[in-house]
Amino acid sequence: MIIGGRITEAAAKRLKEGDVSGLNVNIDITAVKEEDGKLVVSYSHKTEYQEGVAELVVKGDIIVEEEPKKRKEIAEAWKEKKFLEPAFAEDVLNAIGYSAASIGTLLAFSLGIGAPLNLPRAKLNVGEKGKAS
Repeated sequence: MIIGGRITEAAAKRLKEGDVSGLNVNIDITAVKEEDGKLVVSYSHKTEYQEGVAELVVKGDIIVEEEPKKRKEIAEAWKEKKFLEPAFAEDVLNAIGYSAASIGTLLAFSLGIGAPLNLPRAKLNVGEKGKAS
């Protein structure tokens, strides 16, 4: 269960004047580790305003409380394979999206561009080889 989060870095760059033709969003989970009996999922969320108009970067941590056995399984799966089980990944991705959209709205306002999209709730589908899509 997600019990909190923190933003560790927020940056906004206006790269050029012009109209925005679209958005690219990239979420990168950079680390999963155990701290003080909880899981800490570190991430980087980047929104690029096309075509090269601006970019927003929000980095932070999502703090998750799990039973000790489950916590260990999640941390080990990440360490060994960079894998998060789909149900856990969905919750984490949704929390990241919400945090980044909230902070991104303020960052975008400071640049005079439209707020980033609040992404719809993530739902992962697991394919034949156990990979999420």
